[in-house]
Amino acid sequence: MAKLVILVLCVVLMYMISAKYVDKRKCPEVRAVPHFDLPRMLGDWYVVEYYASAEEALSYSCMKAVFTEDDHVPTADGSIEFTPGVTMNFTYRFADDPLGENLLGNITWRVDLNEPAHWTHAEKTYDGIYNTYVLDTEYKTWALLLHCAEQTEGARYLSAFVLSRNTTLPKNVMAYLRDKLPRYDVDVNYVFPIPHKDCSTKPPMFDYSPILVEVGSKVPKRPGVSYKVAFGH
Repeated sequence: MAKLVILVLCVVLMYMISAKYVDKRKCPEVRAVPHFDLPRMLGDWYVVEYYASAEEALSYSCMKAVFTEDDHVPTADGSIEFTPGVTMNFTYRFADDPLGENLLGNITWRVDLNEPAHWTHAEKTYDGIYNTYVLDTEYKTWALLLHCAEQTEGARYLSAFVLSRNTTLPKNVMAYLRDKLPRYDVDVNYVFPIPHKDCSTKPPMFDYSPILVEVGSKVPKRPGVSYKVAFGH
């Protein structure tokens, strides 16, 4: 009897150890939302909460995404492939940016119309593909996206967006969406809110020149450019 109890305890212990182990190099197994209607997902969204495995110290004050359908996607070698796709153009602002500038970004995914809630994007940086999954959505109000890519060396890149058609979501909806994330290895302690306060006062712009602060001054500026700090340029 004692041997049986010890055996059972060993099996339970081994199960607990294996259950806790997560291979940070591999993407989690994901089942995207079934019966997904891509056209209803398109349009404007606010990212109201954000997680990224590589950016646990960063915080954003604003982030907005606009989804559109495409008939072509870029490939890993830079060429163009004519196939169904979806593009996300987004603007974002870092919370600690002294200029408060809105920055621009975009990404285009290939869409398999047989699995329209699973989007893929190829880049040389990653082994294979950058995967994006629509985990759940109500289309008119909220959506939950998970992104994952396995890299040639080092840990995978894992991120998640909680999307809303408005700048906020009810607490019960946020709790419902957050509860879905741990099963995909997302640490909810590092899922941060994005407040979206005063986001439209400065136009989005590309500008990669350095930001300088002169000795004795607290006003940030770029060389050869006169700044009105309230408007970022």
